[in-house]
Amino acid sequence: MSRILAEDLQEIAVEAGALVLENGGETYRSEKTVVRVAKALGAKDAYSFVTPTVVIFSWYNDCNRHFVNMKRILRRGTNLKKIAMVNTLARELEWSGRTEEPQHLRDELRQIRESSSYPSWFVVAMAGLSSCMFTKMFGGSYVDGLYALVYGVLLRLLVMFLERVSMNGFIVTLVSGAFVSVLAEFSLIALPFTVHKDVAMIGTLMQVVPGLALVNAIRDLIAGDLMAGAARLLEALMIAAGLSTGAVTGMLLMRLF
Repeated sequence: MSRILAEDLQEIAVEAGALVLENGGETYRSEKTVVRVAKALGAKDAYSFVTPTVVIFSWYNDCNRHFVNMKRILRRGTNLKKIAMVNTLARELEWSGRTEEPQHLRDELRQIRESSSYPSWFVVAMAGLSSCMFTKMFGGSYVDGLYALVYGVLLRLLVMFLERVSMNGFIVTLVSGAFVSVLAEFSLIALPFTVHKDVAMIGTLMQVVPGLALVNAIRDLIAGDLMAGAARLLEALMIAAGLSTGAVTGMLLMRLF
């Protein structure tokens, strides 16, 4: 017999896998998390199929009754701390055989979902600093780095606002590219110091370049998850296209006006 009700088991297992996927985890990691949690809670012959937009879970109980559950993934971001917390919970369930009430496990998963890694001011400050460092890495001057720091802070504030109003991810990248190019063009006109706008723009936009999505796409393809890998690769290319299109559009608009 399962340790908990079937409805509770599959809800907890799918939620754990969804948390991994929503916070930047690989497809295979999400699948393993679902299966690990389910088996630890008493599932028999558990299987999981994950794509970037859905988590599907199929399993049998001790009476050979078949169950299927799924969850649609609507938004994805990057929070490695949450992935580590879910992974720790799953391994504790598997190794120690914890038998808490289902509600306790739901509460733990809810706390993970609602937890924040860093305060907003720290994220904004690090965005500016990373933009400055990327600009220096690409050969920019100290003045270029200072400009990029300001661009990076303003860009992160804009991205946080757009994410808060649930703006589509592609639109966020499109607006981000246009916003940074407009800032760079405006700096050439309104501010006294000379800035290499191309270097400052590239350094600033690095904070929204889909590096993790591209790495995960390659890892999924290598692991044999061809559908998920191809989808993630297309997502990364779409984000890159949105950034470049937005940047060009912003420069053209500034030259017109």
